[in-house]
Amino acid sequence: MTKPSDAGEDWDAQREKIIGLGERSLRKTYYPELQQKLDELERFRSLLDESNDCIFLFQVPSFAFVDVNESACRQLDCPREKFLSLSLENLVPVEDLLRIRQLATAAITDGRDKGTIMTQLNKCSGGEFPAEITIRIVNLNKACYGVAVARDITERLQAQKVLLENSRMLRDMELARQIQLSLLPGAPPRVPGVRLAGCCVPATHVGGDYYDYYIREKGTLDLVVADVSGHSIGAALMTAEARSVLRAQFHSSPSAGKLLAYLNDVLYDDLNRAGLFITLFYVKYDPESRMLAYANAGHVSPLLLRPPEVSCRKLDAEGLIIGVREDETYEEKELQMQPGDLLVLYTDGITEAQNSAGEMFGFSRLCSIVSAISSNPPEDVVSIVLEQLAGFTGTTALEDDVTMIVMKVI
Repeated sequence: MTKPSDAGEDWDAQREKIIGLGERSLRKTYYPELQQKLDELERFRSLLDESNDCIFLFQVPSFAFVDVNESACRQLDCPREKFLSLSLENLVPVEDLLRIRQLATAAITDGRDKGTIMTQLNKCSGGEFPAEITIRIVNLNKACYGVAVARDITERLQAQKVLLENSRMLRDMELARQIQLSLLPGAPPRVPGVRLAGCCVPATHVGGDYYDYYIREKGTLDLVVADVSGHSIGAALMTAEARSVLRAQFHSSPSAGKLLAYLNDVLYDDLNRAGLFITLFYVKYDPESRMLAYANAGHVSPLLLRPPEVSCRKLDAEGLIIGVREDETYEEKELQMQPGDLLVLYTDGITEAQNSAGEMFGFSRLCSIVSAISSNPPEDVVSIVLEQLAGFTGTTALEDDVTMIVMKVI
């Protein structure tokens, strides 16, 4: 027969065994699930820390930080321990903090729980950077928190600035192109004993090439080819101003040299302020006497082909570029023209054009082409030179305008 005390001891032992079995059963049932949750939490934390964005968890309405990821510590030069002693007030300007408060108030009262602001984030070590912050307000266990995801947008703003500048540049270039084309003459004038042709082919980057021809009251013919430095609306406007100055002298008859000196005096201040200059070649031709007078302001020398000669002559005269120095004088020269003479005025967009190998078209090549077609009408000379230039450059874009005037004495 069993004693009561023995029965009690047996019961206690049995109870301990039962409880032990329960604990083991509990561990077998719930511990793996708990470990899985812990692993998932650790992986999630790793993802947060490896994010390129700064992530903050803060209390509302105190804005004190509760947690931050490693990216926030790294980008804001602030250890985690110090971060948790700070609040949003230490990171964003006062006016942006007010916007965040308004967002939090709206979340609590109206249920609008998300918003994005652009601001500057202050680094703990000094300095700042532009950031886009998306803030979500959440309620956990009857407490209100804010989750802020901040992204450094320095590169984005720089890219936007470049795009904006490029857009403005394209608009300026298009306007400059329209101005440039509006300044070019129409059909060449009819002059007894002379045939004329001209062209200006704007490059991809608009330049300041300009050409013109007009007949004065006494029947003399004026030709001008010019190249304004730069590739902008400023160059186009300066071209327009130069054209206006030259046209204003239409009813007077200054010599070619004096005309360039006058142009330099009038434009010097404007060119100097704009940091621009003009190269220009000016021709005055009397069809009756066949006398050609010319002056040069630092422009490429025109070429003259006189049959039966096969080599080209260069026409040149001393003269400084327009806009470099005040009170300049320009040498003027004269040449007696003959029937069959072919005069080609051009800009350096032709001779300095390059092919894919970086080789320039050059004066010698231009002279050879013109020499071979000197008997052709001026309009054919222009067309053939352009065709040869296009074949030479191939797919290489022109870096400068291509401008020509061809005059043939008949």
